[in-house]
Amino acid sequence: MKNTSSHSQITRRIVQTALFIALALVLRNFSTMIYMLGAPGMRISFAPIFSRMPALLFGPFYGGISAAIVDIIGYLLNPQGGAYIPLMTLTAILGGVIAGFLWKGLKNGDTGKIQRALWIIFIAIGAIGIFNYINTLFFPQSPVTEFIEGIGKNKDFAVLGMVAVSAMGLLLLVLDYAIKKKFPEAAINKYYLKVLLSFGLGSLTVTVLNTWVLQMFFPEFGQIGFFLFLLPRLVKEIFMMVIQSYIVAFLLSIYDRLIKSRIEKAEE
Repeated sequence: MKNTSSHSQITRRIVQTALFIALALVLRNFSTMIYMLGAPGMRISFAPIFSRMPALLFGPFYGGISAAIVDIIGYLLNPQGGAYIPLMTLTAILGGVIAGFLWKGLKNGDTGKIQRALWIIFIAIGAIGIFNYINTLFFPQSPVTEFIEGIGKNKDFAVLGMVAVSAMGLLLLVLDYAIKKKFPEAAINKYYLKVLLSFGLGSLTVTVLNTWVLQMFFPEFGQIGFFLFLLPRLVKEIFMMVIQSYIVAFLLSIYDRLIKSRIEKAEE
């Protein structure tokens, strides 16, 4: 009986994952590719809403498989942006796996504690970035400045990059606080911040890695600084991440009410 229940659960997960993949492929078909310097620079798409849902519902394995299938079949159906780049499929898989692992750790966490921890982290990142900037501006011979200069062409990460990350993170927290204050009883409040973190850290990791990959494959991008190429991609990713996280939080609240409760009753 237990074996039958286990097989039934796996079958149900595969079927639901296939449904999410199909929905993600439909959305990916309506994506927009933005060209920079004559080459494909970044894609605006809502496909991750569904391609990463399996990671949240069923774990990192399903998240990775879903991301891989959507990336490969999505390219075959609508090959925007030139030749297929296998490394970008690997980064897509990594994004799904990261989202699944983070969600496992965050889904039962205390939202208030998570929020307070994020305030501390983003303020600390900003403070370090400002400290580094002051050192490079006023103390060119200091050990801190020498260390930053030693990073090379990516040294902007240790200064402007950290300040930008801090500002964007704090802006998201302010936005989340304002929405919770305005709609304290909204069902999405239960999930939004946790989804944002799970999606966000996965998406930002993929964006940074894909920026490096694009600079490898497109000489046009290799001619500009890594941070200068990354910055508009990060801004786009954070903007999309906020919207996608709200939609996913809403879908999860519906899933809890309509599907999860039925599954639990069927298994009793």
